Amino acid sequence: MPQSVDLSVKSSTPPARQNPGAACEECRRRKVRCDRQQPSCGLCLSSGVQCQVTTPRPPRGPKRGYLKALQARIATLEGTLLQQQQQQQQQQQQQQQQQQQNENATKITIAPEDTTIDGLTFNDHPPLTWDFPLTTTDEPSLHDLCQGTAPNTTSGTSSLDGGSVHASTSPIQGFQTPSDGVGFTDAMLDRKMSVLSDALDGINISNLMQADLDQLYFDRVHSFAPVLQQRRYFSWARNMAKTEAQSCLRYAMWTLAASVSAHYQNVGDSLYRYTRRALEGLESRCMDPSMSEVEQVQAWLLLAIHEFMCVDFNKGWVSAGRAFRLIQLNWLQYSDGSDVSLAQTNWVDAEQKRRTFWLAYCLDRFTSVRNNSPMTFSEQNTIRLPAPEMEFQNEQPTLTGFLSEAITARDAMVTSAFTECIVVATAIGRALSHKQQSMVDNIYLNESRDFWERHEWINGILIERMDVFSLKYPTAAQEADPMLLFISMMWRTTVLYMYQVMKSVIHPADEKKSVLAECTRQSTIAAKEVVSLTNKLSQFNSFKIHPLTPIPLSLCAEFFVSSHELGDIYSKQLQDITEAMHGLMSFSNLGPGLGAYSR
Repeated sequence: MPQSVDLSVKSSTPPARQNPGAACEECRRRKVRCDRQQPSCGLCLSSGVQCQVTTPRPPRGPKRGYLKALQARIATLEGTLLQQQQQQQQQQQQQQQQQQQNENATKITIAPEDTTIDGLTFNDHPPLTWDFPLTTTDEPSLHDLCQGTAPNTTSGTSSLDGGSVHASTSPIQGFQTPSDGVGFTDAMLDRKMSVLSDALDGINISNLMQADLDQLYFDRVHSFAPVLQQRRYFSWARNMAKTEAQSCLRYAMWTLAASVSAHYQNVGDSLYRYTRRALEGLESRCMDPSMSEVEQVQAWLLLAIHEFMCVDFNKGWVSAGRAFRLIQLNWLQYSDGSDVSLAQTNWVDAEQKRRTFWLAYCLDRFTSVRNNSPMTFSEQNTIRLPAPEMEFQNEQPTLTGFLSEAITARDAMVTSAFTECIVVATAIGRALSHKQQSMVDNIYLNESRDFWERHEWINGILIERMDVFSLKYPTAAQEADPMLLFISMMWRTTVLYMYQVMKSVIHPADEKKSVLAECTRQSTIAAKEVVSLTNKLSQFNSFKIHPLTPIPLSLCAEFFVSSHELGDIYSKQLQDITEAMHGLMSFSNLGPGLGAYSR
């Protein structure tokens, strides 16, 4: 009897193409498919070898930091080649100079009947050359070999990047004048060289270093000095026909970038001297200062910030004053009229001028409040506030409001950090004017009524703006951004400053002692918050901290020292502030320079 056949189709999952797991090392070595059987695959079992499976596999691709290490090696090799070529060239020049001197020694003739110097006939000597060692470190990439010309010479040679050596009118590649030495006749180059021969400092900067310094500037400096539109800058920086003001600005940028980088600090001093001499030479040749370019003002401002950080407070103050006067001489170019143009080209140029003014405005107030000097710029102006950073960089025309509107606004609409910096600079500037006016009133009028009206008005705006700032930027956002952290510290420092002003006019028997008690409470809270923010500085890269951070720290330290009547509760806070200032001294000389202005 035939058996019945079950024709029903059983649903089953199709078998996997291969067993799960990793292939063994033997199959990987032979580059064959592994059946992944355990405890030994078929190939290892038949071959009689031990089957080993390595579960964690190293990640593919280059290791982290390999690209930077490769760039460093390239720079090292470049420096080594330049050094070798420089030594060979120096030996050849010394031999030629010795031969030339021997020949010239026989060519000096003196007329027997003439004993004056007119009777001497000298042949012109070849230009002398010498080296400027920029560093004593052993890393060849940081040995930027320098070569310059002796005074009163108009030409020289310069070693450029890539190992090539060719004639150049400037030891620093690309500085000079309309074409940077490309495509001009020798006579024109000699004439341009003679104008700036005193400003040359004999630095060779390769294209790789130029690109690195540009990137350092926009990464670490632009956040607290946002005056440049990156596309515009790189457009004219690559152009051969640069103006002298643009070249000075470029070197001021590199000077400041070198001061916030450990790799380029060895060339910072030479860049600084070169930039300063170039700016001074540009001023001496400028027939009409009222026609100065905005790049010249920007260069002086950046150089002043560098001097505040790395040179001397007094020099930085003088350099900033030069920029202030150039702005005042060209005031109409920076002011906004009723017919504001939103055309793309005109708008970007106007926006850069606005940002240049507001940077000078903030610098004026922050430094003036530290040394109790009169301010240069008034908050009563017709210059619009800077546009948001994204719109500025993307060249999207935006119509912004004026300073008075930003101060009286009560909404929590987020504005740029630069605008918030302008607002806090205005607030502390009002506190400074309040103190100076009270000193005048005490001397001439001995009247306190106006003082209390001003004080209540300024203090009310101060507390209100602090609350609005905290709504816009919560504590977490302030502690994550060095610029916002500096602004937050300045708000609290303004509260402490107002307390110091009021305490200087209140007598022990004064009826306003209740007001003093309230301000003391506010100052105590503000002081503790400054200390808390100061402790957050250690979380940042020291080169990214705002360069003017020592100003609020020093003002806060003076508050702790002068408030001895509050007891010893501030001793620990004063110690934290002092340690923070000492920590910043490794990266900025602004703290020590402010000691001369302690009140």
